[in-house]
Amino acid sequence: MASSCDLKELHERYLDPTLFMETYFGKESPFIDDTSNQIFPLMCKTFSSGVVKGELMIAMSIVPFFQWALPACEYFTDIILSCSTEKCNSEVEKWRTNAPGAMDWTHAAKMICEIEGNGESWIEKQITFQKKIKQVLTYDLSKRNPFSPTVLPQADCLLLPHCLDCHMMTKEGFCSALKNISSQLKKGGHLILILGFEGTFYMVGSCKFPHLALDEGFVKKALGDADYDIKELQLVPRQTESLYDVTDYQGFFYVNACKK
Repeated sequence: MASSCDLKELHERYLDPTLFMETYFGKESPFIDDTSNQIFPLMCKTFSSGVVKGELMIAMSIVPFFQWALPACEYFTDIILSCSTEKCNSEVEKWRTNAPGAMDWTHAAKMICEIEGNGESWIEKQITFQKKIKQVLTYDLSKRNPFSPTVLPQADCLLLPHCLDCHMMTKEGFCSALKNISSQLKKGGHLILILGFEGTFYMVGSCKFPHLALDEGFVKKALGDADYDIKELQLVPRQTESLYDVTDYQGFFYVNACKK
């Protein structure tokens, strides 16, 4: 079993952000239905309720796909995005500034606006999102302050899609990282998690990366121990019926929890 330090080095050396995005979130990806048909509607419902809102949202991901945060952009004044490697952050910056060679996430923006019932406004929504991004930072979940040496104000919402489960290779490490990142959240703030269910690996090209296998009982206990009140926990089954040689996840956990 790889340690979190070994895994961080593995990501930095071998995780190609462009190839990852094309494989799992690209317009032609066979896995995009799991996101567009299952996760996006849950995300839109959470933020349209008006309960999860505030001054600052911090979104963290293993890769530079932050379209998960599009439904939230009108409910927060400022947004900070964070990946674990400089390569990924470079791709985020290119997209944020519409630089040449930036990844095209038009299809994801259109999907979200269609779910929200406002399919004509995807361009405006994407521009609003880009304008609200105040910083793009690198994180290290092994640190008490994952953004060290930068010190951030506590956020009203933490959005962690495929973050803890892809970085921590033991359940003890998962719990430690959850407590570290929770220090960045206000009391009463919301933690939105997207976690793979019972997945053990994922492929990016010819490179195989480990993934922490999670079950519902563990996720509930970890959140309780970290002093969270679970508002919603849904197990979303996998829709992609093939390609288990590319990744073996069985579904996703979608979690909305409030810090006590």
